[in-house]
Amino acid sequence: MKFKALSIISMLCLLAFSSCNLLDETSPNDIDADNAFNTAADAESALLGLYSTLQDPNYYGGMYPLIADALGDNCTTGGFDNPLLDEIGAKAVTPSNTIVEQLWLSMYRTIANCNYLLEALPNIEDLDADRRSQIEGQARAIRALAHFDLLRYFGYHWDKSAAFGIPVVKTVQGIEDVVPRATVAESYEFIISELEAALDLVDNEDRSVQYFNVAAIHGLLARVHLYEKNPAKAAENAITVIEDPAFEFFAQDQFGKLYAGRQTSESILELAFDNQNRSDYNSLTYSRPDALRTELFFLASPSLKSFFESRPTDLRSTYLDYATESNDESITSDGSGRTQKYRGEETKDNPAYLFRLAEAYLIYAEAAGLSNGLASLNNLRDARGLDNITPSNEADFQNEILQERRAELNFEGHAFFDLARTGRAAEVLGDEFRAVLPIPQREITATNGAIVQNPGY
Repeated sequence: MKFKALSIISMLCLLAFSSCNLLDETSPNDIDADNAFNTAADAESALLGLYSTLQDPNYYGGMYPLIADALGDNCTTGGFDNPLLDEIGAKAVTPSNTIVEQLWLSMYRTIANCNYLLEALPNIEDLDADRRSQIEGQARAIRALAHFDLLRYFGYHWDKSAAFGIPVVKTVQGIEDVVPRATVAESYEFIISELEAALDLVDNEDRSVQYFNVAAIHGLLARVHLYEKNPAKAAENAITVIEDPAFEFFAQDQFGKLYAGRQTSESILELAFDNQNRSDYNSLTYSRPDALRTELFFLASPSLKSFFESRPTDLRSTYLDYATESNDESITSDGSGRTQKYRGEETKDNPAYLFRLAEAYLIYAEAAGLSNGLASLNNLRDARGLDNITPSNEADFQNEILQERRAELNFEGHAFFDLARTGRAAEVLGDEFRAVLPIPQREITATNGAIVQNPGY
């Protein structure tokens, strides 16, 4: 693979690798090749650096989850008539789309830094053995998350028999190394093995939600098993989260704290930002009260408005604003509005919600089915101001779960993937092949076709 082509392996090959954009900048979160890990302090700094790579604006700093909603049916797009963003809003992404390319590169950058840390850990002599294990567990969990996030966007994650997985990068790479795509089954096998290993390594008592804790790993395992269609394992891991006494739903009259607060009782894994280290969520979705459509990349779709109009008591509708008196006409002219989940125009310290308690209830309900999962679904509905339901059959029950996922998880990066994994992509995206994004063309070129393109592109 050639560096000039900005391939994944060119990025992985050096500790001080490029930030992989066209300006060839160096990311401050990347590990410095001239200062190899020698001490426990180096390892601790590197671990913090891994969370910083997750906070990249092209990853969980904003773009990764919001693009998933724009590719689904919760978002429309604005953004200064940006043709690359327009492709996403029109559900017509091409292999040359550099926004998609940056998604790919940001996740493999995270994986590369994980690999460097994991390779160095056994050789750091002044690191306590228990702390060494905890750092290894964190790094393995983050490496699994990044691989799974790549699989969700770029692989046939809904079909374990498919050949179109992702390049699984387990080790530090050299400049000429090429990692072809694994199968979907092989991709899942690695992701699950990493998470299971992490469970045995992280601190079993720690519930600090800004870092991978035991509950967060169980939550991610539940999500992964749901996607791979292993309902028993999905339910088993989800119920572990639900039964953890560290987490509980807000009372209905306290619901407003869910997004206004930080690291609340409903948050299982949350990336923290602050006034000096801001996320992009506010500027991408709200910005300021009198913002124009062209200033905002992601707006609430008219269909989301119609959806909540049929649920008048749903407390989650309060996190959407379609009112003409509080939005510029350029936003509301086509029936669009704005999410209120990422308010805070001054501080812009909006967190990234990687896993919340509500998702555990939704996963358990879906995996357990009508006979065992109905109570879980109704528990969530009750917390959000809705009456209990009594679906008469499994198909109706599963449809109710999808409706609750839309109500609960909009603007948090699930819509596109839910369409793909439930076989409904063509209904929204027009063509079945668009249930997965194209591999960036630069990657195809740089590997001389060793990494093959997704069918249809």
